[in-house]
Amino acid sequence: MNAAEPLLEVRGVEAGYGGILALKGVDLTVGRGELVCLVGANGAGKTTLLRVISGLIPQRHGSVILAGRDISRERTDQRVGLGLVHVPEGRDILR
Repeated sequence: MNAAEPLLEVRGVEAGYGGILALKGVDLTVGRGELVCLVGANGAGKTTLLRVISGLIPQRHGSVILAGRDISRERTDQRVGLGLVHVPEGRDILR
C-alpha cells in the first residue's frame, strides 16, 4: 500500500436482506489516519454497510478493498486476520 492509496474503499456496493435492497450503489473511501463517521436515520443502511465491510453479510454487487486488496469474497475470519474487525455497540469492550 502506498501513502496515497485509500486504506478502505467501498465501490458500488449493493446489499440487503431477502428481497429488500438496503444499499444501492454505495461508495466510501477512508484514507490512512482518517476518522470517518456514518450518520443517518434508523433504516438508512449504516449497520448493513458495516456488516458488508466486515463480511458478516455478502454484497450483491460491488467491492470492498482493504489496503489495495479486494476482500469482497473473503470470509469474516480472513478479514479479521487482515486487521479488519467489527465491534458492535453495547458489548462492554471499552470500560
